[in-house]
Amino acid sequence: MPKFGVLIPPSMIPAGPSTWLLLTLLLCVGTVPERASAQTRPQSAAANVTTNGTDPPSWLFPIDELNHSLPGWLRVGGEYRNRFEGPLGVGFSNANDSYLLDRLRVRLAIEPRQWLRFFGEVQDARVLFNGQIATSAAYQDTWTLWQAYAQFGTSTAGWIDGLAGRQVLAFGDERVIGPSDWSNVGRTFNLVRVDLHHPGYRVSFLCSSVVPAGDAHSHGAIPGDNLHAIYASFDSIIPHASFEPYLFWHLAPDNLVLPETLGRGHLSEVTIGLHVKGILPRDFDYDTEFDWQTGSLGRYSVDAWAGYASVGKTLSNTAGLPRIFVEGNYASGTKNPGGRRWNTFDQLYPSNHNKYGFADLVGRRNLEQFRVGVEEKIGNRLSLKQAFEGFWLATSGDNFYASSGAIAVPAKPGSSRHIGNELDLISEYKINKGLSIGFGYGHMFAGGFLKTATQGHDYSYPYAYLEYNFSKSRSRTPR
Repeated sequence: MPKFGVLIPPSMIPAGPSTWLLLTLLLCVGTVPERASAQTRPQSAAANVTTNGTDPPSWLFPIDELNHSLPGWLRVGGEYRNRFEGPLGVGFSNANDSYLLDRLRVRLAIEPRQWLRFFGEVQDARVLFNGQIATSAAYQDTWTLWQAYAQFGTSTAGWIDGLAGRQVLAFGDERVIGPSDWSNVGRTFNLVRVDLHHPGYRVSFLCSSVVPAGDAHSHGAIPGDNLHAIYASFDSIIPHASFEPYLFWHLAPDNLVLPETLGRGHLSEVTIGLHVKGILPRDFDYDTEFDWQTGSLGRYSVDAWAGYASVGKTLSNTAGLPRIFVEGNYASGTKNPGGRRWNTFDQLYPSNHNKYGFADLVGRRNLEQFRVGVEEKIGNRLSLKQAFEGFWLATSGDNFYASSGAIAVPAKPGSSRHIGNELDLISEYKINKGLSIGFGYGHMFAGGFLKTATQGHDYSYPYAYLEYNFSKSRSRTPR
């Protein structure tokens, strides 16, 4: 049977090495033995390259074809993402930029027994053509060991499993612990983890150290920077809801300048939290999470808290099944930095994207936020979201913190607490199960604080992206 292809001019291909590796993997479809596919699928299905619904054509996923020819205990996979960003008003000044964020992940799973699994993943993340934006650790980390662990037992059967190595962590809505996957580099942890599970509940125990950012191949953990946790999830305590209490103990040495410590001394901080998310009659839903922090930061006594609440309703009798929602966020700040009490909430290691604005300007520290919006699902492929939100400093005596948790703009005591208002327009289209594109625009209208403490320019964030998963699935690692 003749084979057809598309010739892509070299000038249209981004220059990153990960892009060339992706093209090489796509070309591998011609090397997969035909008889391997014939043995696993009916002849008519193997010959049919057109699909119904969201099933993609088989030629688009050569790695799936390769897996058909491999033994059942060995699987390869990966994903590729390329995103254009063109921010205007960088640093709330008149500076503009445009660049590509290029990221490739390639993974290997070996499962010689049902109760034994080895998993490895490498990542190549690069920023290309940037001018104003620095080539920092948030944007570039070339050819690094992203995940590598051994798992004993399974997360879906039995009542216990254990894991040791390097892994992505994601709990609840990822407001406290998450991989920060929208960022080009993301986040993983070196850890030892044990999960107890049974239908209706799961309890995770872990000792971990965050993998530090930086353009290095292996990233050794920072001695003394540790996060210990107990995270539980119950499905039957509240009807039609998940009930998730947790406790985190964060330790960091006094010689480490982190957004959490700012060089103020040794950190020993306990976060006690509860996340509850469920559905209500008449197509209402709710989501809420509250955290309290205590402990010490050098000479300071830690006493901080944060809370989030959201209520939504799906208009099921309307075309597109739109969901309207209202949200409120609060994270405490320190009113008197010269005192003995530290009240600035430590956001730990969250996935902040799209929780405090799509432009990712705001972190969960010294913050008041109010948001309203609409989400639409049009068919099985197109998702839309429109949101408008306002941001205020919880106290004018503390700083304005970025999405990373670092100081974005130093405090201006006595100035307006109003940071600004943001408008977000978001769209995602799933071409098929493994390929999707997205477009969006976020605009921050500078408020009184930004006009006083910076040049006061508005900030705009247009973007467009393409995501391709080698094996038609977005699954990353067992929960």
